[in-house]
Amino acid sequence: MRITLYTNKKIKLLISNIIYDIQNYNFTISKYVENIDKTDEINEDKESIIRQSFLIDTTMKALNDFNDITLGNLSLNKNIENINILMNNIIDNCYSLFISKRVKIKLGEEISCNYNILIDKNKIVNCIFYVFMFIYNLIKSNSFIDLVYSFVNYEDERFLFFSEKSSLLNFSKDNILISISFDSNNIPEDIKRKLFKTPLISYNGRHFNNIFLYTAYYIINRHSGNIWFDNIGSKTRINIIFPIRK
Repeated sequence: MRITLYTNKKIKLLISNIIYDIQNYNFTISKYVENIDKTDEINEDKESIIRQSFLIDTTMKALNDFNDITLGNLSLNKNIENINILMNNIIDNCYSLFISKRVKIKLGEEISCNYNILIDKNKIVNCIFYVFMFIYNLIKSNSFIDLVYSFVNYEDERFLFFSEKSSLLNFSKDNILISISFDSNNIPEDIKRKLFKTPLISYNGRHFNNIFLYTAYYIINRHSGNIWFDNIGSKTRINIIFPIRK
């Protein structure tokens, strides 16, 4: 169900600025909490910082329902999304992109449940599409893209292993993890880290058109999600995680 709330420009601007300020503060406090155990000087304030993180989390969940503040109205998103339909639509839109390289996309087992996704589905679609655009520039011809998605939570060992993040920041305990594996030449680890920080990068004379991955990371990271690299044998894997509500 989608409800549209019509507002005047002043109210829209006020709410937009509130959301923007909270998102910025949320980002700052998140980085602070990530390093809270590494700095002796702030140990005495640890409980206060974590409490602030919890309050911000609660506020962000309330604001997550508003997914469109760019128009003259606010769209209140109450959609329950079927993740299988969402992923199949993304793949259908990307198939034509890889025809020239004769690359096939293989989809893993489906998830049987519907979830309330805490990010507007258009943002997820755009994020994953940009990841596919990035992969297009790296993938070998006549190969496969393996796309697998599953349900994980912050207590799940797989999540803690993959993300290397503290479980302090429980923006949403429940998450969808999407893993996209593909055959490519090896990308050095330091280059992988830099790929998230700059839209343009080169290595040993090889140019990486990175605006796509840079944009995908920007979209997902601003909504309490994350993207990271790892390797499976000779394949490179890009992992995308984003929050849901069961």
